[in-house]
Amino acid sequence: MQTLKSAFFVHSFDSNAFGHLSAVALAGYLQEAAGQSADELGFGLRDLNRRGLTWVLVREHFELEEPVCFGDTLEIETWPSGIDRWAALRDFRLFKNQREIGRALTSWFVLDIASRHPVRPKNVLTELYHPQCMHVLPLRAEPLATVGNASLERRFHVRFSDIDANLHVTNASYIAWAMEAVAESDWRDHWLRSLDIEFLAECALGAVVNSRSSSNGVTHFHSVFREPDSKELARAVTVWNKK
Repeated sequence: MQTLKSAFFVHSFDSNAFGHLSAVALAGYLQEAAGQSADELGFGLRDLNRRGLTWVLVREHFELEEPVCFGDTLEIETWPSGIDRWAALRDFRLFKNQREIGRALTSWFVLDIASRHPVRPKNVLTELYHPQCMHVLPLRAEPLATVGNASLERRFHVRFSDIDANLHVTNASYIAWAMEAVAESDWRDHWLRSLDIEFLAECALGAVVNSRSSSNGVTHFHSVFREPDSKELARAVTVWNKK
């Protein structure tokens, strides 16, 4: 198993109003670490693009034992960890001051750029990229719980800044939209301990989306829908700890 370690200094622009590393910034760190590791293994984004393929994140789950704050250096260790049907898996361990304070597990499709359809990872990745490993978090086969009766709803227009290199909405924007559908009291009094998000469908420039949520206390259930066809684009579950 070939691992890669990367260090990320938490700048003020990566932090929220309370000095904690934002969920969007953490997702960016994980994606950057994954990209660096894939580059080393010869299956980075540019390597796949030359073959008419690209990486698409389809699920991300991270858990933190304590907040990561402005001024901290977060070390991320990552490695490819197997294949689950159509998805290539990748694990992460997160360290602060040489202590492990978090873990993450991500699932990725290899997408044919022309057809917009996934291809089987075993057909394009070598065994070096997908060794079967134990995972740092449970590999959940079941879909995430639905919102049910939404208690909060926010509406957004897709902007230029929401679009990634594949010309669809970047995963970071779905996370940002989900985080907006949280009550202000929860946002002020709690910090985000875990996020599990599924990316279900593509969304393009010019669309209008609705982010909806419900809560049973510290656990929040999120869905992001596209107007006007009510297509569900992403679904998430977040858990929040009292500050």
